[in-house]
Amino acid sequence: MRSELYRGMFLSVTEDKSNKVTDYSELSNKSFQIFEYWIYSNQIKEGIQITKEIIDEIQIGIDYFQLNQTNPNLFDLLINKFNN
Repeated sequence: MRSELYRGMFLSVTEDKSNKVTDYSELSNKSFQIFEYWIYSNQIKEGIQITKEIIDEIQIGIDYFQLNQTNPNLFDLLINKFNN
């Protein structure tokens, strides 16, 4: 699942559909959308708190793409969105 998540994030920000991030300008916003889709597509039901495993997976992605530098509030936004 992680490789699919990363591939989706790569593809979402490249125009040539390669596995390289060539334009970081929209990475934070696109990544948020990918994470949001991933969480919903993994049978996370409304009202169920986000699990530590999913939090860890999201954090790996955030760390991998250094999203905490482009949008320091991204992780908090995700946690609040799916726990409230």
